[in-house]
Amino acid sequence: MKEKITDFKKKISKTFYKVFEPSHIFYTLIFLISLSIIAILSFIQIQNAENIALFFSTTISLTFLMLTFLGIFRNLNNTLFSPEKRISSKKVSYFLLFALISVVLISLYFIYGTSSQLPVQFLGWDILLPTIYVIMFFGWNLIQIFFLKTIFENLAEKANFKVIKSEVNSKKKKFISNIFLIISILIPAIIQLGTFSGFLDYFTPQSPGDSLTPLFWFYGWNIFMVIIMLILFWRLIYLHFQSLKNETPNIFSSMFFLFVWLLIWYRSFSFIYSFRTAVQTHGFDIIRIFMDVFLMIATAILVLRGLGGKIYKLKIFNDNNLPFFLFAFTILYVEGQVVMIIGGGYLSGIYSNRAQVNMVNNFLVLMITVFFYWYYAKYILEKKNLILKINYKQEEVIQIVKDFKEYLEERGILEKDKISDNEINDFLWNKRIQKTD
Repeated sequence: MKEKITDFKKKISKTFYKVFEPSHIFYTLIFLISLSIIAILSFIQIQNAENIALFFSTTISLTFLMLTFLGIFRNLNNTLFSPEKRISSKKVSYFLLFALISVVLISLYFIYGTSSQLPVQFLGWDILLPTIYVIMFFGWNLIQIFFLKTIFENLAEKANFKVIKSEVNSKKKKFISNIFLIISILIPAIIQLGTFSGFLDYFTPQSPGDSLTPLFWFYGWNIFMVIIMLILFWRLIYLHFQSLKNETPNIFSSMFFLFVWLLIWYRSFSFIYSFRTAVQTHGFDIIRIFMDVFLMIATAILVLRGLGGKIYKLKIFNDNNLPFFLFAFTILYVEGQVVMIIGGGYLSGIYSNRAQVNMVNNFLVLMITVFFYWYYAKYILEKKNLILKINYKQEEVIQIVKDFKEYLEERGILEKDKISDNEINDFLWNKRIQKTD
């Protein structure tokens, strides 16, 4: 039992880059508290709340960026990340020192760096900072699918390996592949039908004076989703028959589609749900506010996980200082959403509430994901040789030529080492095929 718990802790540590380990838990608590403060500032109605949130988020992010740079020096590891103590005087002192430096620097920027005081107005904090944070918020959400696709691919690959590759009988492989195709079509249809019947009452007017607009939008959304389903079903079936034609029956294609569809459904439902929330005229709802705070923090953690996998290979980052950069980025990501609601600097609130932000954001992500699947599904199947490949990269052509040389040598058709690598490279060069750096 203890071994399982230990393995689970190691897995959590690796997945979330030590943010829950004793060596980093102090900074993680600061991060979560900071997110909560920013979220609360976006709800309470006090004078200059938008600029306070902007100042606070920028200061905390700068603090974490300074700690990121400091974490490059491994001789400071025991000071910054002492694993034997969750909270130590050195950790607190270093954080407070850099927080004080950040406060001074950002204060000077806010006092002397407004757009009216600088020759280039755009460089003023009241224009530059809100603009950058809004771009970060929308930009991250629009490219999020390119981070999630790796998880979807891995899950689909594991399922395909266990179910298909373990089978020897080709007819059985084809049968299993067909069954999973049917399942991957039925599940989205059932989910959409269940969503329609389960949430119809939520969008139906509760009293004679209520507007019918939400109900009409709900009907329209369901029709729109059925059209999207039919289009993507056609793409899925087309790729399925391409794999059968290639004599490579698989469930990878069906499983990958199913994972992507769950994301599409989630984003689409979030869109229509946000629309219903945006047109509600209810008063102050403390439960909904706390739920929004919780969802904001939960989303921030997911952002932290996804970004980490992409930047981990850069030399400036290591196991210890990577969380600092992730904390800084995530705080600014959240602040981008806050700016669109309550404003900041000269950028007044673009939307009146968080539901409107979520509605626009979810619609954009929904459309990006649909287009992504349409093009990427074929690409990944070609890459895994599950359908006939038409286009090859130069690196792939080079590898095929070298593999063909080894194939001839293994069968005795070509004397081993008769053709050197230099001769192959010269041949490829004459055909204008070379590696691209």
